[in-house]
Amino acid sequence: MPQIDIALTDIPEGTPYQPGDAPVILIRQGEEVTALAHLCPHLGLPLKKGVVRDGRLMCAFHHACFDARTGRQAQPPGHADLRRYDVTVAEGRVTVDLDDGDPHVTPAHARQSADPRRFVIVGSGATADNCALTLREEGFEGAVEMIGPDGPPYDRTMLSKAVLVGSKSVDDLTLTGREAMADRDIVLIDGTVASVEAGQVVMSDGTRRAFDALLIAPGGVPNRPDLPGIDLEGVHTLRSAAEAEALVAAARGARKVALIGGGFIGLEGALSLAKRGLEVTVVMREEVALARILGERVGRQVMAEHEEKGVRFLTGAKVTGLAGEGRVTGVDLSGHAPVEADLVLLAVGVHPATKGLEGLPLEDDGGVRVGPDLSVPGLDGVFVGGDCAHAPTPFGAARIEHWRVARQHGIRAAHAMLGQADAAPDIPFFWTALGRQYRYLGHAKEWDDILFDGDPEEGPFLARYVKDGRVMAALTAGKDAELADLHLRMIEAGGPLPA
Repeated sequence: MPQIDIALTDIPEGTPYQPGDAPVILIRQGEEVTALAHLCPHLGLPLKKGVVRDGRLMCAFHHACFDARTGRQAQPPGHADLRRYDVTVAEGRVTVDLDDGDPHVTPAHARQSADPRRFVIVGSGATADNCALTLREEGFEGAVEMIGPDGPPYDRTMLSKAVLVGSKSVDDLTLTGREAMADRDIVLIDGTVASVEAGQVVMSDGTRRAFDALLIAPGGVPNRPDLPGIDLEGVHTLRSAAEAEALVAAARGARKVALIGGGFIGLEGALSLAKRGLEVTVVMREEVALARILGERVGRQVMAEHEEKGVRFLTGAKVTGLAGEGRVTGVDLSGHAPVEADLVLLAVGVHPATKGLEGLPLEDDGGVRVGPDLSVPGLDGVFVGGDCAHAPTPFGAARIEHWRVARQHGIRAAHAMLGQADAAPDIPFFWTALGRQYRYLGHAKEWDDILFDGDPEEGPFLARYVKDGRVMAALTAGKDAELADLHLRMIEAGGPLPA
């Protein structure tokens, strides 16, 4: 049988080590060595570039986190454990059996007992997906029902990147398909919920479904400003798979695109459309894109990288309406000449998809304030997660609209529905493709200073956002291992770190 034989002293301690082209990484902690699969199950990226700290292995790219001894996944993205291989350490040598390894994957779980409980999940996105899978992995054998209008869960992060540029189709994005859901006895119900009552939800068609625990995670809805011409043909938003397909179809016959808004999704979309050969103009009120989140220096660099790809920016611009008869032909602005466009993409944020959902204590923005376990005060057995949740974090309460946070919420909600407590804090993290791959850790509403290791204008850098002597957030392009190490340190500390 195939084996690896290596001296213990040849394995560096505390870092993933791949011997040659072997399909494993070796993790040495003292005299103990673990052999795990070398690729992260999220997107198949190499774990040898990851970081090991305090018994955790973190992928440096999208920060999936695993137990460094067992390979069990502890943090998203992805939802699969690492294959583990048998290791023998004797007389200073390490032998790894590469036969088949322990798949170490939680098997499909169908109900085996007559547990009468029913757990209902409203929504079929990232939060819902991780909640349903976690419930089964934790051994829950009652009914699990997922209610949503969008079909099985899929990877929404790829819409503005791979789908819009044409490298993937919507069919490539499925997370947990219908067959996999059926294997786990997760029932997907096509529909929407109109209201929440004590122990039951009322569907839009009037039918009622009782629940013993309820997770509400319907996601967000793109904002559509109340502007003249907003309903013209050729005006699009980008949030769902259907919207992405419609936008791709429209782009095939378009020449000039006006993209309204300078946020993350809008800027990703701008690059993707420019790669398709379209003339793209980003129209935004701000003078510097993303300055409120990343600071002016980084924001200017992001804009420069877009301009290198042919994207034009029109800053300090207020949109007064969309021009056209039946079909959009341009964007009217206050204080600027109109922008010609035969395709308009609205990227001016989202709001929680709670409109019309009665029975919830909604905040002014449509979100719901929840406790540390995502429970809704005053509503027994009801939890809210994802884009809709104003949830406590180690950085203060926040409603965070990021995909990895949504998947973290799914795990936390499942544990809470089962009466289990999650001890480890959820440290927010997201990534974005803005010419370079940018990765952001933590949450900083404001800062006193930004400390740079490296220059954003020249190459790889790591920026730390400091408030009151504490690192509240960090951003990198190119220093991925350093950011992953910072992430693991924040997990250990339970939040912000000393500057």
